[in-house]
Amino acid sequence: MLRYFLRLGTSGFGGPIAVVGYMQRDLVEQRGWIAKDDFLNGVALGQTMPGPLAAQVAMWVGYLRRGTLGAAATAAAFIIPSFVMVTAVAVLYVHDAGCPWCSHCSTASPPR
Repeated sequence: MLRYFLRLGTSGFGGPIAVVGYMQRDLVEQRGWIAKDDFLNGVALGQTMPGPLAAQVAMWVGYLRRGTLGAAATAAAFIIPSFVMVTAVAVLYVHDAGCPWCSHCSTASPPR
């Protein structure tokens, strides 16, 4: 399950509704890892809470499978790839004092 959420966190795109749709298709319909009613309860719960819906649903699935540790593990597997990618882009941006591949940004002064 952690490999699934690591892959989804790395390559899933299309916004939270699309990613939740991928989860339903993969985890409920294709693999049968979670019952449809349990999954939809997680979606409903996630929609009532502030924050990223897809991450909340991932944590819900992890919680149902392995309790609190499962929720923490699926959250890490789902969130860390995006965090690493954004951090890498930020490091490159700061290192290059802008984005040199973008012509309208190359004339901007570097951050202080």
